[in-house]
Amino acid sequence: MRRRLTFVTAAVASLIIISFVVPLGILARRQAEDRALSVAERQAESIATALVVTGSFVGPTITDATAESVLGAFGSPGEASIHLADGTVIGNAEANDPDVAIARSGTAFTARTVDGAAVLVPILAAGETTVVRVDVPAEALTQGVVSAWGILALLAMMLIAIALLAADRLGRSIVAPVADLRTAASRLGRGDLEARVTPGGPPEIAAVGRTFNELTARLGGLLQAEREAAADLSHGLRTPLTALRLQIESLDPGEERVGLLDDMVQVEAAVDRVIAEARTIGSSPPQAVDLAAVVQQRAEFWEPLAADQGRELTPGTSGSPVRVLAAPGDPSIVLDTLLENVFAHTDPGVAIRIEAHPDGSLEVSDGGSGFDPNAVTRGISGSASTGLGLDIVRRVAERNGGGFEIGRSDLGGARVIVTFPLIHS
Repeated sequence: MRRRLTFVTAAVASLIIISFVVPLGILARRQAEDRALSVAERQAESIATALVVTGSFVGPTITDATAESVLGAFGSPGEASIHLADGTVIGNAEANDPDVAIARSGTAFTARTVDGAAVLVPILAAGETTVVRVDVPAEALTQGVVSAWGILALLAMMLIAIALLAADRLGRSIVAPVADLRTAASRLGRGDLEARVTPGGPPEIAAVGRTFNELTARLGGLLQAEREAAADLSHGLRTPLTALRLQIESLDPGEERVGLLDDMVQVEAAVDRVIAEARTIGSSPPQAVDLAAVVQQRAEFWEPLAADQGRELTPGTSGSPVRVLAAPGDPSIVLDTLLENVFAHTDPGVAIRIEAHPDGSLEVSDGGSGFDPNAVTRGISGSASTGLGLDIVRRVAERNGGGFEIGRSDLGGARVIVTFPLIHS
């Protein structure tokens, strides 16, 4: 934008300045010509007047001696010549000059010549016409024109440079606030709710900056309200969970009681984890996370439940760390949510495989019946569920700058792949 504004300003300023400079250049040349011709006309008229006055004392006609004496009185200028009626030429000029022949008709005029111009003044004495000719060389016609044009060109370049400088300053005053706004918007998109801009530039852009600050503050307030709601949820869930634990512990000792207590521990841990993550969404900047370590950790966590249901839970990695950029805990949320879906919506004994790929992706596959990828919509599910699990996974991936893909696995069931931005070593 700044470059475009500078280019447009340069083009417009150049057109305006040229529209003034070119006529001024033409005017300077015409003035130089008029000045030189005026000098020549005054000289020719002076010589002609001198010839008339001198001739009135000598005789009715202008003789060679009279003409020579008059030219001598003017310093015998090389550009002046006197053409007598008999064809005699006094001075440096051609005898048979067509311009002189025209002037003998009694008309004074200025003629253009190969070498410049000539001023011709006729004198009628005793029925005979004598012509005074003063030549003006081309150098005299353009004297001072080159320097005038140089000054005009320098002035034009100075004006264009000033216009470009002003356009650059103007563009900077517009572009700088917009660039700051873009940077702050990028920070906000990465979850930095402290991103703010200093309103500046034209009033419209300054108003956008103030609106952005208000929007960011509003988002921070909404997130704070969400965290407080999560705290309320935590408080509300503690009582029924505690009551449920007490009821389970009051049961007679046995496998059923042990199994219920194990499930209760997992429920409490899941609730604590969900609440903790809800309270930290947007508050933690992305960090380097090892997906391979996350896979091993979550596989160890879910292995007891898989063993109880007769499932084969296979964690797979390439053996090397897979470093990605993600908010702390988000890869664990993704794996836990997907594994909860598998445990909840597939039959006991169905195999599960979780893998961390070198390209920065997590894959969860199962040997169940799978699902139609086009039927996965938030709040809608083909089974007795809320339909929110996959949508949560998708949103977690997107807020970390990753992707989400579902399909059919080689185990025969569903396959979900979630990608995170890979950190290249």
